[in-house]
Amino acid sequence: MIPGGFPDGFYAQGHPYGLYEEVRAEGGLVRHPSLPLWVAASHAAVHAVASDPAAYRSGDGILIDEIGKPFDTPPTIMHTDPPEHGRYRGLVAPAFRPSAMRRLEGEVRERIRALLEPVEAGRPFDVVAELAVPLPLQVICLLLGIPEDDWPRFFRWSESIIPGAAPELSDEERAALRMEAGLYLVEVSNERRAAPRDDVISQLAQAEVDGDRLTDIEMVMFLIQLLVAGNETTRHAISGGLLAFAENPDQWEAMKRPEAMPTAIEEILRWTSPVVYFLRTATRPAVLAGRKVEAGDHVMLLYGSANRDPEAFGPNVDRFDVMRRPGAPGLAFGYGPHFCLGAALARMEMRLVLQELRARYGTVTTTGEPVYNGSPVVVGLRSLGLAFG
Repeated sequence: MIPGGFPDGFYAQGHPYGLYEEVRAEGGLVRHPSLPLWVAASHAAVHAVASDPAAYRSGDGILIDEIGKPFDTPPTIMHTDPPEHGRYRGLVAPAFRPSAMRRLEGEVRERIRALLEPVEAGRPFDVVAELAVPLPLQVICLLLGIPEDDWPRFFRWSESIIPGAAPELSDEERAALRMEAGLYLVEVSNERRAAPRDDVISQLAQAEVDGDRLTDIEMVMFLIQLLVAGNETTRHAISGGLLAFAENPDQWEAMKRPEAMPTAIEEILRWTSPVVYFLRTATRPAVLAGRKVEAGDHVMLLYGSANRDPEAFGPNVDRFDVMRRPGAPGLAFGYGPHFCLGAALARMEMRLVLQELRARYGTVTTTGEPVYNGSPVVVGLRSLGLAFG
């Protein structure tokens, strides 16, 4: 059963899928033994909560350590609810439209080719450090219009924000890095207000909500979320997907089929599920997965468990299958009003990486044991040795 809290090392090997299966066997929704929340583990329960922001709000906190903590202003757009959420979302959504992604595709492909240039056939390399980390970071910095000399700082700032992502950092170091990021972003935002460019920061700096410009705090809120969402999750989907191919060589072979690409991307997202969970808070009494939920109850949405639910994805749910055509939506990007704004960008990056790798190499194998970050919020690989042949 679920341990008390989430102790250090609980996600040291990635998602605990055996535990998820036990929770689903209990009906898909269970009371946590020591935390004041319900755990939603079935696809049906997670989907139902994510689809109904009126019944399950985000404004009371989306992480465990936020329970009971009031916010003077929303820390991120993910902490907002309709109609406020829709107004904020409308500000940044144009930067992530499919047409905007198509304009960016050529530059992203060039970045991938440059990263792959030193990767010789048969040479072991760390796919996290040499591809999965730098690519999404470069892409989000390009979108934001960040000078290339500052890109390494953005990596450290991103690591400091995700709980458990950089265990070597002390709480004081994390706080200092977050403050540094906030001050940098405020300074850049003010520069772009005065002299706009063709980038997302300039777009936000000129945007208005109900006739008012975004405050410095609101600007930082948006930009920090874009940094983390555009960097951490895509990184883990790329590296976790390549590990899945190395462990399932028949599926790498299946990628020769042109029709495999769209379903392969969705299967990688289902398989990796980088975001572990977010919380919602019930606004009124409800029945969820056959259990009575009271107003004020917190519900943890376990996305990795929902994406391994055989009720949604079939009896072979624990098999990596690039041709899978499920009858239910994958939940790696969330669902409903909070569906990830950067989904099209992440899918484009994944598609281009797979196209470039598949065109170059016929095989992919591991050259060492994968090492996970152990984060209880965004879980993925810290290092992974691979060799392409």
